[in-house]
Amino acid sequence: MKLLSSWRRWEIYIFEENGKKYAIKKAKDYIKKWAIQKEITILKYLNWKVNFVPKILDYWDDWFKYEFIDWKELYKIKNDKKLTKKIYKNLINYAYDLDKIWVEHWELSRPTKNIIVNNTNVFIIDFERWNLMNKKFKNLKAIWQFLLSKKIILRNDLSIKDYDILKNILTKKIDLI
Repeated sequence: MKLLSSWRRWEIYIFEENGKKYAIKKAKDYIKKWAIQKEITILKYLNWKVNFVPKILDYWDDWFKYEFIDWKELYKIKNDKKLTKKIYKNLINYAYDLDKIWVEHWELSRPTKNIIVNNTNVFIIDFERWNLMNKKFKNLKAIWQFLLSKKIILRNDLSIKDYDILKNILTKKIDLI
């Protein structure tokens, strides 16, 4: 196994088995295993509901295994406008889908660290801070904030209270970039 990434609460290792690449996300120490347990809980649920999160293949107390996704980080996709539009549209749809099932990611206003891209497929990762929402559409608002920081949309778009309309407006704004 080779260490791929290390952060405050966890480490990710990659390895090959029967010609396929896999990853293991493991708590850095026993005290931080709560974050991994929390992420296992939501990923098991989301694996039944959506197709844009890592698929858990195995897990234990302080780690989980998933098929490795050969990826690029969102901020590295700059020069391909067509791909950027597709990624942003997917982000809007994925945030909306998470909102419909009341799962808040907590980090989507800064998606450059929690979104990975494989060819044209987009995945949302790092769910250790997820929460059940008491109000809907926090993820869609977070993506709105990200698009606002990129100067793709204007502030007055958030005053819209119908989130189906907001989703459609955001999608149309992406077509204009």
